[in-house]
Amino acid sequence: MSLRYETLFVLLVATGMDACAMSRMAQAEVQSAYGVPCFTISLKEENRNGQPLLGALSVSDLSGKPATDTWSFFMTGGRKIPLSSTSCLRYGELPEGAKTAASMPAPELQTGRVYSIFLNGRPNDPSDPTYGYRGKFCIVVLPSGDREIIAIDSDTQAWKDEVCPSSPPSR
Repeated sequence: MSLRYETLFVLLVATGMDACAMSRMAQAEVQSAYGVPCFTISLKEENRNGQPLLGALSVSDLSGKPATDTWSFFMTGGRKIPLSSTSCLRYGELPEGAKTAASMPAPELQTGRVYSIFLNGRPNDPSDPTYGYRGKFCIVVLPSGDREIIAIDSDTQAWKDEVCPSSPPSR
């Protein structure tokens, strides 16, 4: 390989590494809306960067290896929807202008499995390095028999190990 091609290769690799180092993945918020997982961003994230424009959402089951896609949608026609900390996208419900990859309804989520959520969107500010929002959650059965959605914090061992905590976090 000539010196010119070697130099070009090194520059391309270095540029790619810089681009990766500059990007940022923020944490998505997982809540419960009448027993259904609901996805959004935190007020802190919104105050920091404003409302992101969402182009797609994807939920995956991390309990098996490899992870499997559970449900997703993407916005059509170049549309994007603003995502606010005060609004929430419910699992299984499509926003106006969205399509799913499969024509089937969202399957019921199972207890004891760890799911990941990815919100494909970014703030309006082109200088903001955020390119998406991710989170993890699971569903547990309480002693009463009710199901509870548990958001798994990114700074916990459960996040790293991709396991569902045996009980909801104390409030």
